[in-house]
Amino acid sequence: MNVNSGIKIRLLLLILTLCFIGTAITIKESVTNKEILDIDTKSLNNYIAQQEKKVDRIFNDSLLLKTFKNYDQYPIAVYQAFEKFKTKENVYLFLFKDHEPKMWSTHLFVPITDQGFPEKSNFIQDDNRSYVVRKKTIGNISILAYIIVKGYTNNNNLYLSSSLRRNFFDSRNIDIASYTDTVTIKNIYSKEGSYLFSVKLKDGEHENAYTILQFFCWLLALIAWLIFFNSLCLHMAKTGRAWWSILLLLAIFSLVKFADLKWNLLSENATFSIFDSRNYAYNRFFPNIWSVMSTTILILWLILFIYSIRKELNFDKIKNIRLFRVPIAIGFILSIYLSFGLLYDIAGTLITHSKNIYFDFTKLVDLHFLSWVDLGIVGIGILALSIYIDLVLFFLKKLELKPTQLLNIQLACVIFVILIISFYIEKNSLVNLLLALIILIKSFGEKYFNRHILTNYIAVLILWAIISAITHARFYQERNLIDMKILLGNLQSEDDVNAVSLFSDIESSLANDQELKHLFNISLPYTNTEGINDFIKKKYFSGYLSKYEFKAYYYDQNNNPLNAASQNKLNEYREKVINKSIKVTQNFYRAGGELGTHEYFSIIPVSIDQNRIVNVIINLSNKDFSYTVPYPEILTDMRINNSQYYNKGDYSIALYKAGSLITQFGKYTYENNLRGLKGTPGEYIEILDKDAYLHMAYIANKFSTYVISKQKPSFWDYLATTSFLFLVFFMIFMLYHFIKSLYIFLKNTKLTFRNLKYQFYRIVNKIQYSTRIQTSIISSVILAILISGVISYISINKQLYNNNKTSKERFIIELGKRMENMLTYTDEISTETQLISILKTLSETISKDFNLYSKSGRLLYSSQRRIYDLELFSTFINPAALKNLSILKKSETIEDERIGTFQFETSYATIRDKNYNTLAYIGIPNFSLQKEENINKNLLLNTIVNIYSLIIIGFGFYATFVANSVTNPLSIISKKISQLRLGQPNEPLFWQRNDEIGTLIKEYNLMIIKLEDYANKIKDTERESTWREMAQQIAHEIKNPLTPMKLGIQQLRRSYKDDDPKFPDRFNKFSISFIEQIDALTHIASEFSHFAKFPNTMMENINIVEKITKSISLYNNTPSVSIRLINNADHKTLIVKADGNELLRTFNNLIKNAIEGGYGRKNMKIEISIERYSDNFVKIDVKDNGYGIPKEMQDKIFQINFTTKSSGNGLGLVLVKKTIEASNGQIYFETVEGEGTTFHILLPLQQAES
Repeated sequence: MNVNSGIKIRLLLLILTLCFIGTAITIKESVTNKEILDIDTKSLNNYIAQQEKKVDRIFNDSLLLKTFKNYDQYPIAVYQAFEKFKTKENVYLFLFKDHEPKMWSTHLFVPITDQGFPEKSNFIQDDNRSYVVRKKTIGNISILAYIIVKGYTNNNNLYLSSSLRRNFFDSRNIDIASYTDTVTIKNIYSKEGSYLFSVKLKDGEHENAYTILQFFCWLLALIAWLIFFNSLCLHMAKTGRAWWSILLLLAIFSLVKFADLKWNLLSENATFSIFDSRNYAYNRFFPNIWSVMSTTILILWLILFIYSIRKELNFDKIKNIRLFRVPIAIGFILSIYLSFGLLYDIAGTLITHSKNIYFDFTKLVDLHFLSWVDLGIVGIGILALSIYIDLVLFFLKKLELKPTQLLNIQLACVIFVILIISFYIEKNSLVNLLLALIILIKSFGEKYFNRHILTNYIAVLILWAIISAITHARFYQERNLIDMKILLGNLQSEDDVNAVSLFSDIESSLANDQELKHLFNISLPYTNTEGINDFIKKKYFSGYLSKYEFKAYYYDQNNNPLNAASQNKLNEYREKVINKSIKVTQNFYRAGGELGTHEYFSIIPVSIDQNRIVNVIINLSNKDFSYTVPYPEILTDMRINNSQYYNKGDYSIALYKAGSLITQFGKYTYENNLRGLKGTPGEYIEILDKDAYLHMAYIANKFSTYVISKQKPSFWDYLATTSFLFLVFFMIFMLYHFIKSLYIFLKNTKLTFRNLKYQFYRIVNKIQYSTRIQTSIISSVILAILISGVISYISINKQLYNNNKTSKERFIIELGKRMENMLTYTDEISTETQLISILKTLSETISKDFNLYSKSGRLLYSSQRRIYDLELFSTFINPAALKNLSILKKSETIEDERIGTFQFETSYATIRDKNYNTLAYIGIPNFSLQKEENINKNLLLNTIVNIYSLIIIGFGFYATFVANSVTNPLSIISKKISQLRLGQPNEPLFWQRNDEIGTLIKEYNLMIIKLEDYANKIKDTERESTWREMAQQIAHEIKNPLTPMKLGIQQLRRSYKDDDPKFPDRFNKFSISFIEQIDALTHIASEFSHFAKFPNTMMENINIVEKITKSISLYNNTPSVSIRLINNADHKTLIVKADGNELLRTFNNLIKNAIEGGYGRKNMKIEISIERYSDNFVKIDVKDNGYGIPKEMQDKIFQINFTTKSSGNGLGLVLVKKTIEASNGQIYFETVEGEGTTFHILLPLQQAES
């Protein structure tokens, strides 16, 4: 039946595989680009129609429209309505009065006027966004409702999405079509059926529900295929072909990997980042992260399969050839180190060959999603290696090697690995030593430390974490050195590739900039060019290009400078174009400069009108290594290689010429003279062990040398990394054991509630008591840690946020007060102009951005103008800030802002005059909010991870200690109980503490006493029965000769009376017979007397002190009884000649009688004193505080069968006296009724030793 069910399962798996493959192929063939365009178009149309219905509900709500009309009376209600529709309905509302904007629901975009908008749905497209707009007019009040179709046109920033909106998630496949497009397009219509716009399919790969379904069909087909062969190989193993099953499964896995690399069946149908070779690529076998992950999973699968069939593998042929055992064992051990070396290298490539993915585990919040994926791959690899070690150790047991042989082989292998591999292939020898320690713990831990399984387990995880931390440190250092080499390469490269890539866009945009033309138009013929400089610099040369020093010159069509005070440099730059420069774009040239610096210039003609042209000359030259980005990441262009300037504040750079320091940048302080550095031009030199920094020097030529430095991780960084990795591995291993236990549980249980419940309790009852204790402690600690960790993280993080918020509020209040004090109220200069001038000065001295708004909420000035030029924000204030400052009359407020997915905070404050009238509003955006929060979160998380991982480790060992402390006495008691023998002396247990274990041991000792009593009772019963039988037999034996003797005597008597002449003969005859019968009776009596004697004693030299101590220990744990030994003889050894067992029984009887004689007293005290009675005798006194012996019984206590107890047999004191007298001693007693009894024993002394 099992065989048939197995065949059915495999057949089902095969059918599933074919079904999934068929479905995937069908989707691939049927879902064309036309279908994708139709599907996404329909989804977009439905979204717009749904949003239009929401707008209809708003415009049809008379009460709401009345509120909008009277907005000046109910401003709070209007703001609340605007916020509600924005957050819940994704409809953006704008209120206009007399065509002027009065209230708005967002400040990302605000229409300047409502004129030109029809009442019906209309499609609007500007430079940055696309919308569907509806208008509602109520007298001189109008409401515009915006439905966003496309959030951002710019797709060069990771925070901005250019996808079209639709239900559930945005569409990345389609885009808005233009009138010049010749590709297939689809029209989008409003709810009323009017045309809005058209969409087209984007170029490249497309992704929708069907392509995702196709991917999962291929994935499920692969899984079903692998499970099918796994089941088949398992069947082969159980039928005696275990080795062949391993080879078959290995071949299938190899075939799967080959197909995946050859045809990319999975990666071609998905756009997941794990398939993108731009994130990671090592070689042809590992072209992406998916290839590494799939290979690791398949290796783990293969190892688990071999582990599951390990008992089916036959080693008899190898085991019988003794010569092969040791070489095979060495091969197995070395295979562990080889596997570890491969895992070590592949894990290293995940760090060194990943692009824009960082693995700084001290900054957990900043970790990329792929960083976690890579970490999971390493965890799976370590799990596979750990199971493989267990598998190898199982195989070594099959070889039946001695423990010493196995230990010697392991030591020899680790020495070989360290000496050969570590030194010649430059691997870290420490990790191999730690790996050897793991193998030793797994080899001998279970056998020699079987009561410390949890401790061994945690120790192994700690070692894996340390190994991984060391490996991470090594490869992360390599990654840093690679980055340092790239930075040095950029410094000495002829062109700044990132800058040149931006010049093409700048020259065309600048030549056609209408705002720039307007500035020239209003300032010609002569003007102060400072404002134009500021405009061009902030709009075109901020961001990455802000690393260059900016200069600009302006000339009209007659080559006259616009600013009369400036020098004429036009001819100078024209000379540079001809003789001393290289053209890099249409209008930009690279001027000749020394190594490590870049200088670019351009001459761009700007046509003001048909008759006027302004020649704009722009000069850009390096600032000393100032390559950090001084503006928000939302403005960065992702077309530039971000690694060139992100996170480079961690680096320091110095330039040396002729060995002398010329300039330096960063935290590290360089020496004035470069000593001890030798190399050839073009050579990179790594300096790793100088101090707490990594250094790399590049020798540019004979005179110039660049040095770049980065701080090494500190001890606490290593500890944080190790702690974090320990927690990750702990969770991965726990998850593995949970899945394994669940699989075994479900495999052996029928899926019914009753069966599941029964099997669950059955498994729970099998768990050892020590394991339960350890599990309870660890689980309680982990649960407490999770709860306290979450609470601590949330509360501390909230406290940090509140402190930071308070600091910002204080700063902006002080700034506002200072600006108010700086104002002068004259007619010559307006207050707005004064405020702008103050903020310009502040922006140059304080590393903050400032925005100034009018009291109506319009932007007057911004120190970061580019964010408005790119239309990422409108020129209107945040509506929430305007509500708080203008309507609620708050003096300051901090509001959350968002551009795409980029989040930041802006602090706002009101600037008032002397009469407390509002003059303007100031805003200070904190674009680095996310980074600041991440710094605090990383610090907090590192602290929590370090503390709690140490707590888990500590409590893991503590749990083992506690469990062993609790279960050790139980194990001892269990062992003693198993050794109990009826009728033989049983050793008592010792326990000093009066706790639950002590109570249990006392009960055990009392059980020994009762057991001895029970054994004695059985002996007495048997003896009594034997006596009865013997008495019957003796009576029978005596009765038999007495009967004929009686008859003979009667006959002699008659013969005597009758004077029988034969009397003498008869008398002689009967006399002889009588004597024989009497002799027989005498013999019977002698035998009975001999049998009735007490057993023969075995006289030997006995230490009386030791016997008394042993007897006391038997009764020492009796509840409410205190037994005290007083040795006044001052000798530890007092030798007497006696039978050791009977002497022990003597003192047992005396102590037992003393205890039973005082039954009922709360504090029973027994004192046994030993003293020298003379040179030849020792005296032992056994004194109790019982009830004493009644006077009428004192003469009978040494008589046989006399007892004062209902259950006694009256032989105890008889045996005591007999034993003492057999040793040539004496025993007597003294008693006082109600006070107690003392027995005195005198025994002849053989010798005494101190």
